[in-house]
Amino acid sequence: MPPMPPPPSGPRGPNQPKTLVGGLPWQKPPEPKPTPKSEYDVEPQVVPGMPVIEPQPAGVRPGAPADQPAEPRPLRQRLDEWVRNSPPFSVSLSAHVVAILLLAVIFYPREQEPAIVIDLSFASEEIVEEEERGVQIVAPEEPEAEPEPEVVETEKPPVEEPVAAPVMVEEVVETGAGATTVAVPQNVPLGSLLDGRQEGRREALVRAFGGSDATEAAVAKALAWIAKQQRSDGLWSLQGPYVDGGSKENPVAATVIALLAFQGAGNTPKEGRHKAVVAKAWQALLKRQLPDGQFDVPPLPSHHTLYTHGQATYAICELFGMTKDRAFADPARRALAYAVAAQGPNGGWRYAPREPGDMSVTGWFMMALISGKMAGLTVPPDSLDGITRFLDSVSVEGGTRYGYMLEAPQRPPAKVTPAISAEGLLSRQFLGWKRDDRRIAAGLERLLADKFLDYENGKDVYAWYYITQVAHNVGGEAWDRWNGRMREVLPANQVASGPEAGSWDPSLDEWGFHGGRLFTTCFCTYMLEVYYRHLPLYRAVTLE
Repeated sequence: MPPMPPPPSGPRGPNQPKTLVGGLPWQKPPEPKPTPKSEYDVEPQVVPGMPVIEPQPAGVRPGAPADQPAEPRPLRQRLDEWVRNSPPFSVSLSAHVVAILLLAVIFYPREQEPAIVIDLSFASEEIVEEEERGVQIVAPEEPEAEPEPEVVETEKPPVEEPVAAPVMVEEVVETGAGATTVAVPQNVPLGSLLDGRQEGRREALVRAFGGSDATEAAVAKALAWIAKQQRSDGLWSLQGPYVDGGSKENPVAATVIALLAFQGAGNTPKEGRHKAVVAKAWQALLKRQLPDGQFDVPPLPSHHTLYTHGQATYAICELFGMTKDRAFADPARRALAYAVAAQGPNGGWRYAPREPGDMSVTGWFMMALISGKMAGLTVPPDSLDGITRFLDSVSVEGGTRYGYMLEAPQRPPAKVTPAISAEGLLSRQFLGWKRDDRRIAAGLERLLADKFLDYENGKDVYAWYYITQVAHNVGGEAWDRWNGRMREVLPANQVASGPEAGSWDPSLDEWGFHGGRLFTTCFCTYMLEVYYRHLPLYRAVTLE
């Protein structure tokens, strides 16, 4: 393509095209395109009588020359101009947003952070109580103490001479062939041991054996507290509703230990201040006796099974002995039959039927069988002989002390403790050892030295319960020493006010964590009922 000629110079001829600035002579400048109007463009309107204001270039004050800059306008004027020139929708939206922000600033709750004051001054040795400011929190008033339970009065006269010379008795037991008369072991008049619980006799026995008004008042308060803990189904709980419950739950065992406390003071389903409580409990408990006679409500902790049955057999045989009510005869017989069948090969009982026994569980079964004899029920002599054989296997120091169990042949028994030793000695007493047996005397002296009712530093109500019975059976100076402290220590440490008034605190007790407040309270109650709960083995009591 040939090069383009330069543009002509000199004067422009008539036919010569105009030269465009920035363009070529033969190019036609483009037509300016009209700016499209938006929906917000408004044509100026001329109102008659109003002067027409021509638009001014930016930065020029109206009426001033174009080359003179405009003076700064007031904020209000600029806002007015912005409002007039803005679309109505934008103005409305902006106004609402501003109004909402103002309301938020005015009404939004602002928490003022508390000022942190750091005191760097040294404290003086004198403590100055600062004046209380602000709202005072008043502690709730102590609830009014409930009236102390009254000791039930009876029209029956007290016995004037409750202790007389030993009298041997004969025991009538029932067998499949009818009634049979058998001889009671020497100096153990079992048939009359429950007679002291009857109305008209307890007061005389309390006086005779060293009790007091304070011990009887403590028993009344304890039974009132225990009664309040009964559940709506008639049972008790080891874990509540009171404070300081036990570590495991067992409603059957809880109910049995409560019933033993009520029955120890003469309460039955038909007699006594708490007869309604006792009747409701036995109605619920007998529903939980299995056809084979076992008292069990699965699931229970595995080691509770035979413990529970031994205690329940003890209680039902005792109840039948107290009432002679035929409604309790069959449950007692079936419970005894299961107990005898569960006895282990070494003559004791433990956690499962026919397992080699330990002293703790065996002690409850010993009392179950003895209670059956007290009630006049049949107890095979071989079962009692088996207990004697077991006691021989775990005895130490010539029979004055006892171990928990024989863990291996040709080795001494394990865990020789005051509680286990007292349980062994009590079993020996019920199985026929005489009062003047030197082994009982030596063993009791050792117990009085080891566990002499130190409530602050050696609380062990389980051991005290067995020691109390051994000492009460022996009587004499040993009983006076033990009882003289027991009747002071236990009432003095009973809870005196508040919702747990009448109970004993399980804290710091050897077994308090496991048994809880109900366990501790029941065993303290047994001890304070000792004056009439069982008549002493070696002294017959004449009760008119």
